[in-house]
Amino acid sequence: MEDREKYLKNLKKELEAYTQQLSLIQGDFKGSTGKHVKKINKSLKDILQEAKAAYGKLKSASADEWEPLKAITTKSFNNLRASFDDKINASKDKAKKYAGKIEEGCDEQLSHVATYVKENPFKSLLFAVGAGIIIGKILK
Repeated sequence: MEDREKYLKNLKKELEAYTQQLSLIQGDFKGSTGKHVKKINKSLKDILQEAKAAYGKLKSASADEWEPLKAITTKSFNNLRASFDDKINASKDKAKKYAGKIEEGCDEQLSHVATYVKENPFKSLLFAVGAGIIIGKILK
């Protein structure tokens, strides 16, 4: 296989992988109305379209146009890689931040429940037995 064909084949595989990754990202955040999420999706989609356009031009390039277009395509794909990495890392950081907040909230609620049970042991026991009976009936 020629170097040119091999290069194009690798770029096509990379485009397909990023297209699939963008679909997964959009699926994960489907229904989210946050400006940040919409901005990330649009940014990644725009960069992916730019890389696809560069690939298309490179694929149909003549021998004289090949090297200059290859340089442009390489730059587009480098931007694509960097953007996906940046956006995914930013999303991971935000997810960790939210997970920490959720954990703090759960710890606080658990503390409230423990305090209630210590202050009202008999009442808590009746609630637990009642809940167990109801859950038992539902599961039968």
